[in-house]
Amino acid sequence: MRILPSSPKNTESGKTPSEPPHASSWAAPPEFYLDENAVTRTVRRLLVDHGYRCHTPPEVFGTRAESLGADDTEWLGKIARTGWVVLNRDAKIMERPHELAAYRAARVHMFYLPGEATRDRLKLLVEAHLHDVVTYSLNRTPEVWRITDRGVVRFAPKRPKLRKNGR
Repeated sequence: MRILPSSPKNTESGKTPSEPPHASSWAAPPEFYLDENAVTRTVRRLLVDHGYRCHTPPEVFGTRAESLGADDTEWLGKIARTGWVVLNRDAKIMERPHELAAYRAARVHMFYLPGEATRDRLKLLVEAHLHDVVTYSLNRTPEVWRITDRGVVRFAPKRPKLRKNGR
């Protein structure tokens, strides 16, 4: 009988764990980058209260004024190869060639939250799926994921529609 290594499971049961994992439960807990358009103070507080270090655009750019409206290629360049886990809502990064190139060069894991979600729903999603977010982010190969009600699922970017002439 051959036993395969275990990977994180998505039970799709909708059950939420009693409490998200504290950073001390990991040998080397990840640090998070919370993009300005993605994460509320409530989500940041949740992560910090569980011992995770969080980085924000004002910290990365020096001031809030300098970070406001920064292009995605700029912040991706600044956090490149830090190993930080990005929480974001701007899935268009995966559709714009220059931003996709910046993401690939940054070599960071990116987790997308629903764009239309309320503050409370964002907190609930992160709280319910934090274990999987951390587990997937431990993989050496950076990947892109979506955090959904059903769990953490691989991100499948939309493909541009071809015109009639095949372009």
